[in-house]
Amino acid sequence: MHAPDLIRRCVIAAGLFSACASQPAAPPPQQAQLAQAIAVPDRAKPPEPLSPAARDILKVRMASHARDMGDLVSAIMILDYPGIVQRADSIAADVNLSRPITRDATELNASLPEKFFIRQDELRAGARALSAAARDLDPTRVAVEYGRLSEGCVRCHADYRPAVR
Repeated sequence: MHAPDLIRRCVIAAGLFSACASQPAAPPPQQAQLAQAIAVPDRAKPPEPLSPAARDILKVRMASHARDMGDLVSAIMILDYPGIVQRADSIAADVNLSRPITRDATELNASLPEKFFIRQDELRAGARALSAAARDLDPTRVAVEYGRLSEGCVRCHADYRPAVR
């Protein structure tokens, strides 16, 4: 074995040993938000029904959100602030179904309940708050705002998405 390989292995072993021997890390400040986001929803009844047309439109939109959220998580993990801003702004801009003007049956948005629009407003506000935290280069606020944004996603899914078993 060559000396550089031996040195590299010793450094890795020492790092692993010290990691195992150290005190447990304090929980991250956003742990409460994460726990709430992944908790079983407070729902005593099945999800609220949406029309097939509304589900079809939301299915496409949710695929876009899933890509944005995946990219957002990747940017957050390495504190890529411009990437966080870009993804959060993209989410805020894509949350744009407007409340119905009339109750005309031909107006698709009329099939969506008011609670959906409230959740959408919360999502837009959360994405903007996350973008602002990234613009301020504040890693703690980025973590907290991402937790709140994720919680909003989970709550909306709890309201409208059928459970996956």
